[in-house]
Amino acid sequence: MTAIILDCDTGIDDSMAIVHGAGNGARFVACTVTHGNVPVHVGARNTVTVLDLLGLSDVPVHAGAARPMAQPLLTAEWVHGQDGLGDAGIQASDREIAGDLAAAEIVRLARLHPGELTVVAVGPLTNIGLALLLEPRLPELVRGIVLMGGAVGVPGNASELGEANVWHDPEAAQLVIDAPWDVLLVGLETTMRTVLPDEALQRIATSPDPRAQFVWRILHHYLGVYEPMFGRRTCVLHDPLAMALALEPELATYRLLRAGVELRGERSRGQVVADLRGFDAPPTDPHEPGVVRVVDVLDVSTFHERFLRAMGA
Repeated sequence: MTAIILDCDTGIDDSMAIVHGAGNGARFVACTVTHGNVPVHVGARNTVTVLDLLGLSDVPVHAGAARPMAQPLLTAEWVHGQDGLGDAGIQASDREIAGDLAAAEIVRLARLHPGELTVVAVGPLTNIGLALLLEPRLPELVRGIVLMGGAVGVPGNASELGEANVWHDPEAAQLVIDAPWDVLLVGLETTMRTVLPDEALQRIATSPDPRAQFVWRILHHYLGVYEPMFGRRTCVLHDPLAMALALEPELATYRLLRAGVELRGERSRGQVVADLRGFDAPPTDPHEPGVVRVVDVLDVSTFHERFLRAMGA
């Protein structure tokens, strides 16, 4: 099993990432929650709810950053529903949140388990950026970080050029990219390849497994969000793909790029800008500051099967 700290802003695709991980070998050491899809207190409650539905009530959940480092709070209830779980009437867990200092908890756990933990970040990167400010040695203490974020060479989804998780806190994202660790950037250029086929949706809809039934309930709202884009009721699997690649990196091949986050552009703030020109030799050290690993070739069909397997579908 892979020991994971999941940093999330639990809406619909975060929930599916937790389900995917639980069914494919993730050992959740803790979940830390940030603002993003919904306000942090809503995301924390959703995280506890999903974990408890999966029988993972021993996994602590720590609330963290309630707003970005340098811009106003913006959330995305239109994508995830007012409750973050598709307004599907999911009964919220009443389990207590473990604490409200997520960044400090990330540092504590990394120090306690040096070299053992993989950070999977599927929300804005405020908690991770704060953890780096608290402990500059954090990259030495964890195995690596897999983050769902960015849109390298493709349009954004929160703005014309900005992907939501980076766009919600560009300063924090730049701190993460500038740190000397192996950053696997799972961006829209990759996640948009994961559109669920009708057959997969049918398997989820008809499965008697409680995990599939939960996912099917929260998916209805999400399918409606993507219907205008694809012309049919389907969705892509942003956060589940980041979780999948943290657990099974062999599902893809990768290349290294030098990259940074646009912080000042009037219309481009929050864009991940990678050097795609090919003039210079590509980087070879994934731990070089300002270097990210991005997906080249992805085995989409195997990923879909892993996702369905996690739900018994």
